[in-house]
Amino acid sequence: MNKFLITLATLVAVAVSGVAYAEGKFGGLLQQIVGAGDDVDGGSTQKFTRFSFSADTTVDNGWTIGGSFAVEYAAASAGGTDDGRNSAYLPTANSMYVQMDNMTVNIGMTADAVTSAIPRIGAMVPGAGHDGGYAFLFDGGILGSNGVTFAEAYYAKAANRIDVDFASINGFSVGATYTPGMEFSSGTGISRSAHATVTGSHGETTHVAVSYSGEMEGMAYTIGVGAINGNSQSQLADDNTNTNNDLASFTGAIRIDMGNLSMGAHIYDNGDSFGASGDAQKASDAGYTVSATYAMGNITVGIGYAHQEMVRGTRAQANATTLTSAAAGNVREDSVTNIGIGYNMGGGVNTFVQLSSNEHSDGDHATTEVDPQVLFAGISLGF
Repeated sequence: MNKFLITLATLVAVAVSGVAYAEGKFGGLLQQIVGAGDDVDGGSTQKFTRFSFSADTTVDNGWTIGGSFAVEYAAASAGGTDDGRNSAYLPTANSMYVQMDNMTVNIGMTADAVTSAIPRIGAMVPGAGHDGGYAFLFDGGILGSNGVTFAEAYYAKAANRIDVDFASINGFSVGATYTPGMEFSSGTGISRSAHATVTGSHGETTHVAVSYSGEMEGMAYTIGVGAINGNSQSQLADDNTNTNNDLASFTGAIRIDMGNLSMGAHIYDNGDSFGASGDAQKASDAGYTVSATYAMGNITVGIGYAHQEMVRGTRAQANATTLTSAAAGNVREDSVTNIGIGYNMGGGVNTFVQLSSNEHSDGDHATTEVDPQVLFAGISLGF
């Protein structure tokens, strides 16, 4: 057997010795964050530390075919434990693409059309705003989200999918994505022998997004809108007596750049996507973000505010594993004010300091919530 394997390996090596291969690249990010504040433990940690491989080539018909693979170090798993599994969210990814004259087709664990098209206002303030989630490494008191804070359902999730992005025409860009099941992502295994029947994720899902970029009287702007529709959650999110609601989410954003000044606003509404048809108290989930930044050479300062509200429906409250004293129908809220300053040191090195003032409410006036102020700083090296 060993002789056979050695012979086979030799034959393969000889056979491929004259084959031209795609050009490969290696890159990644190193990052460290320290934080402290009122009502938090503080400490030193990291997020988005990763390495990635990418390659692309041009085939005989002129198409460009490429792909990338990124692994995040010790990302938190779906259960919230740091067990070393890859993250289920971007920037981790494992996908390939085919770029043609009129479109690009992405296949694998990659961004959806809505995530790509909508201007991310929540990431504008130095320190990645609230979008990077750095403050929530120290403040674990979020109450008003269904897995993704201050954004539409499944934002930035690197699920296994097919995504088509059409070439921009006169400033308009259109994208569409089909995802067979939201439970499969860069944080799960590769087996697809049977879809999970017990999962809190929605099933087949489509994303459709349109964006427009233009200029007018000295300012540049980008407007994006997107819709997400899909099958309902499975039995894990049900009590076997209710039919879970289908996924239906809408989001939109605008960003305006005028010289050194940038500003924007983002809204989303997940409706009752995380509820059930039999709920006496209907579920809801919505929020918004506004931000502004000003650049002065290598230094950028910014301020932002975000608010989200969520109502657990009757079924969701009965099956929730993280309960508060609030009843179904209570409005759970989170608000975040970010003030940050960043300094680009050149050579791929960026530093930032951000003060994040957070407020939480479970909708029950009898509950005394902890509302931390988190001051954190970070340094990153991209390569």
